[in-house]
Amino acid sequence: MSKVINVSAADWKTAVIDRSYKTPIVVDYWAPWCGPCRMIGPILERLVADPSSTFILAKLNTDENQQIAMQYQIQGIPAVKAFVNGRVVDSFVGALPESQIRAFIQRLPSASGKAAPKKKAKKAAGTAAERLQKARALLERGKGCSAKIQLDGLTDPAAKKLMPLAVFLCSMGRGGGNDDLSIAYEQVARAINKRDYPTGLYKMLVILKQDKGYRNGEAYDVVMGLFELMGDGHELTQAYRPLVG
Repeated sequence: MSKVINVSAADWKTAVIDRSYKTPIVVDYWAPWCGPCRMIGPILERLVADPSSTFILAKLNTDENQQIAMQYQIQGIPAVKAFVNGRVVDSFVGALPESQIRAFIQRLPSASGKAAPKKKAKKAAGTAAERLQKARALLERGKGCSAKIQLDGLTDPAAKKLMPLAVFLCSMGRGGGNDDLSIAYEQVARAINKRDYPTGLYKMLVILKQDKGYRNGEAYDVVMGLFELMGDGHELTQAYRPLVG
């Protein structure tokens, strides 16, 4: 079996979390546009190819798997995280020299060899209407992660509109780069988190004017979620909705 695998959200649990109970998994978070990623990728592949290596290298394209990147708070790439026994035991960000990456690999602990324990999914209590109301209140306080739990599984159109906003705030934007759009995206999250909706909407409008499909449409969905949160009668919704389209 290959020591280098490509993983996605679909097989993340089995390929990374569950498998890390048998052998350490080193995850290389990368994207096609990331120049430094092309520097450390070959180093990791060279180290895992060594006959004495005891880890598996899993490569995750963050552009195609943003939810996983958000879950593990990837703020910039290249980023590397080592998983052992189902949890992150070490990590680094940036293009480190080979000597430091080799030292990172050498200090990895061994896996326990025990099967991953089964966990009960955390569920939000209350009726659908109550959960939606709680989610709105949480989003108004900038509590994206808690709101996401309340919205999870709800089929109400309003809940579906609010979910991208909850995910966005839960990850605090996850700009993940030093370019102007990524920086602005983080600034939008901070503004909305502080209920500074005028600033957040203005900066998001600037982003959408440059790239309406920014982050595969995520930016647009976040704005729609904010409109849903504020309501159709809010002056900002009325002012910005025609501009967003």
